[in-house]
Amino acid sequence: MFFILATLFMSNISDAKEENQIQLSKVNIGIIYEGDDDFNLKLKSKVEEEILNILSEEYQIKFSEFKADNLEVQNMIVDKLLSDQNIDVIIPTGILSSYAVMNRDDLSKPVIAPFIIDSKSTELAIKENKSGINNLNFITSNSIVERDIKAFKKLADFNKITFIIAKEFNQGVKNLPKLLKEAGEKNGVKVDYIYANQSKEDIIKQLDKVEVAYLSPLVKDSKRSMVLDELKKRNIPIFALADMVKGNQGILAGYSHDKAIDVRARATALNLELILAGKKAANLPVYIDKSDEELLINMKVAREIGVLPDWDLLKSAKLINQDNLAQKELTLKESLKMAINNNLDLEAKSKDLALAEKNLKKAKNNKKPKLDLNTTYSQIDEDRALLGVASEQKLTGGIKLEQLIFSEDANANIDIKEKLYQQERTKLKKEKLDLTLETIKSYINTLKARADIRLQEENIKLTKDNLNIARTKHEIGATGPADIYRWESQQSVELSGLSETESQLKMVKDNLKRTLDLPLTEDIRLKEIDTADISQGLADKFNVNNPWKLEEISTNLVQESIENSPEIATLDYLIEVKQREYQMKKRKYYLPQVGLSAKYDTYFNHWGINYSKQAPGVDIHGDDEWSIGIQASFPLYDGGNKEVELTKVEQEIEQLQKKRESVAKKIEQNLRNKVTAANTEYRKNKYSQDAVESAYKSLELVRDAYSKGLVSISELLDVQSALINAKRQEFVTNYNYLIAIAEVQRALGSFDIVNIN
Repeated sequence: MFFILATLFMSNISDAKEENQIQLSKVNIGIIYEGDDDFNLKLKSKVEEEILNILSEEYQIKFSEFKADNLEVQNMIVDKLLSDQNIDVIIPTGILSSYAVMNRDDLSKPVIAPFIIDSKSTELAIKENKSGINNLNFITSNSIVERDIKAFKKLADFNKITFIIAKEFNQGVKNLPKLLKEAGEKNGVKVDYIYANQSKEDIIKQLDKVEVAYLSPLVKDSKRSMVLDELKKRNIPIFALADMVKGNQGILAGYSHDKAIDVRARATALNLELILAGKKAANLPVYIDKSDEELLINMKVAREIGVLPDWDLLKSAKLINQDNLAQKELTLKESLKMAINNNLDLEAKSKDLALAEKNLKKAKNNKKPKLDLNTTYSQIDEDRALLGVASEQKLTGGIKLEQLIFSEDANANIDIKEKLYQQERTKLKKEKLDLTLETIKSYINTLKARADIRLQEENIKLTKDNLNIARTKHEIGATGPADIYRWESQQSVELSGLSETESQLKMVKDNLKRTLDLPLTEDIRLKEIDTADISQGLADKFNVNNPWKLEEISTNLVQESIENSPEIATLDYLIEVKQREYQMKKRKYYLPQVGLSAKYDTYFNHWGINYSKQAPGVDIHGDDEWSIGIQASFPLYDGGNKEVELTKVEQEIEQLQKKRESVAKKIEQNLRNKVTAANTEYRKNKYSQDAVESAYKSLELVRDAYSKGLVSISELLDVQSALINAKRQEFVTNYNYLIAIAEVQRALGSFDIVNIN
């Protein structure tokens, strides 16, 4: 009985599956695409993706793809698809193929052309937002051509723009030359063409007369590479689609079509759904979309050719390769070396060390022998001899030696100056440690502000995408204009926030430049860092989940922190100075000061004439003289000052020892706090990474539901805000973790990334 029931149950399931499959109608869609470049492949893929998203639950969708990169082949494929009974709908997903079906009067089945460039580029008079042609629906936009020329002229002022295109593009898009000419005249620009179908030699000859160039995506790869090379040799500004701007091809700027592709693909899928539901293609909206596309400017190319955007363009354009503008690229390690070598405060502190070294040398020199050499010449003239004084001329010479044999004051002075010198070295080390930490924090804070700008730019992009979805829904009558106004308001708020963050980035970068002693006008770009840059071996110690393990780590590091602490070492040297001073004063009770003195004088020549007693020319020579002696002094009584001074120094030592004990406790507590903070930031960063992944999934689901009218704008705003907050939390905690590690290293008195002596 059980076997029979199970068989019946499985049979019912199988019947239900077959019945469900039978209920899904089959739809075979003929897809025509034009090439393997990014733009065409992206458009084709997005159209297919949107159709599957919207229709796959009700229909069995099958795509039959055909590649055709010229008008003749495209028309042949359209003829084939129109006659193929297995094809239900035709969608030419390229620009040229979209125009290829516009003027045909033999459309025997529904055709949707998703990429008509501009509503003015067709020969059709669009009435009531419909094509009015049997079985034809197309998606178009307003004033794209004029928008492009206006923006390009604002970026690189020119009088003539040359379009480098395939000749058949002008043939297929028949109204395009007229449209380009009108848009050019409105902006004071002459429009010219170079057809890529010509020989290489003919193209190169014409390039010499080009002022600025627009390179069409339909130009063959071989010709495109040649044209780009020749234009770059001539330093000519090049415009193209944004996908080409992103590459390293030397293209200055171009409008992104990513949003247009998304909007047009969604409109294509929605209109296809209406066609399959029985609506006529001729009566469906041609959907003149108003997607807010971004102008991409390659700042590396802009700098190379000497063309830079003004403030108006900077506010609306997206800048790529912006970091390459900087003349100086710095790593964290290079920044630290620069800070230590260039910082003026540190240089001033180094002078103190040099003075302490000189004082030490001077103290040591006091124990060295002092040797004086002297000569004397004297003469008594003959006029004085008339008064009874002998006329005399004398030349003498002598040498004197003094040597300190023993002096407690001198010995103590040397010892004290040695400790004070070591103390200054320790103070200098402290300054270097503090400067290193300050530089690391300033460097990371600059990266943090830069990351926040990129995040806000991503948020603005999401908002613009959602604004386009709202416009799409409004165009097809699914919603009113309220959502559009809400998204536009949100976008304005976000742009304002971006401006504020850009100002903050400038301030933190200026602070870093001051630390490095660089001119504030000098631009710098910073390389990203990771945990290994801050610490090769320390970071792994904080990856613990057991609080007792964390306590053990902190305890093990406390002794290292105290041993390396310049604050403790400074106090230790000062205590040793006072102890030596105490010892010196105590020894004065019983130790004398002893010195050696020796002197030797000689007469090199001594002659004279006593006018009344001696004959002229008689020389008188005296004997050489010398002396040697030992001196000793001992202060017997100084009024009781010795005892007072001893007591005073003793109290100073006790005071310093108490201070050292207090500082040691603070250092221990500081180290434990820093280790805990580093561990906390590490964990927060791990959690935030999971939150970002979940937030992305949530945003995709809610945005898709919003585009279908299943959720409100508030719900989409909430999940978008949740994603941005999660991503901000991710990079903030990551950077905070790096700072926390640096602070632990400062507490330990050493940095792995830089050698501090």
